[in-house]
Amino acid sequence: MGIDDVDAIRITDLSIEYYVKGKGLRKSKSEMRGIKAIDGVNLNIERGEIVALLGPNGAGKTTLLRAIGGDLRPKSGKIETFGRVFTLRGSNPGIIPHLTARENVKLLAGAYGVRLENLQKFEQEVEDFCELGEAYDRNYSSLSSGMAGRVGFGFTTSLEPEILLMDETLGVGDEMFRKKAEGKAIEFMNKGETIVISTHSLGLVKSMCSRGVVLNEGRVVFDGNGPDSVKYYLEEIVNVGS
Repeated sequence: MGIDDVDAIRITDLSIEYYVKGKGLRKSKSEMRGIKAIDGVNLNIERGEIVALLGPNGAGKTTLLRAIGGDLRPKSGKIETFGRVFTLRGSNPGIIPHLTARENVKLLAGAYGVRLENLQKFEQEVEDFCELGEAYDRNYSSLSSGMAGRVGFGFTTSLEPEILLMDETLGVGDEMFRKKAEGKAIEFMNKGETIVISTHSLGLVKSMCSRGVVLNEGRVVFDGNGPDSVKYYLEEIVNVGS
């Protein structure tokens, strides 16, 4: 299959526009003014990479993740993904607050297509990752942010995506959750799976990401290893010394 054996994501000349009329974002209409959220991005991401998207608010990080995940239609250009793609925003993949963590996992497993013969193993894997004890049978709304983060992250990663898109996920929750999540991410990398994460955690980028892509005004302005991308972001975008 050639390059498809290497690439997990291939982005070619990608542009995405939002349209505005007065206040707020609305769907495209001829009388509305277009604003480019992504402007001519070319990017290849190989299998097994952990890639951080860095940039100021409004740079296009979340828009790019949503486009890769299939939630946004490009104005022009092309996105190709090679493998199962799942997106985790924050720590909640669609959890219902008034249900327990256990009830949510069972309900969502069916919605996400977990086969009946795999259901028991799947549920046990999520519960083992969460390590919540009796709290696993408390309403989700009563859990701390760290506990809630374990449920959402544990559920999504147990779906065994080949490409995992995360929007600030490793920056939420308590320290114990962040360490568990980082450990799971490293397991993904070791299995040859791919992670793309939008984050403001520069320490995480330096310590865990094999690559950093800096976005500014919808364009890729730097693409390199983790420490170098942080250095560029601080010096050229934030304008502070590294």
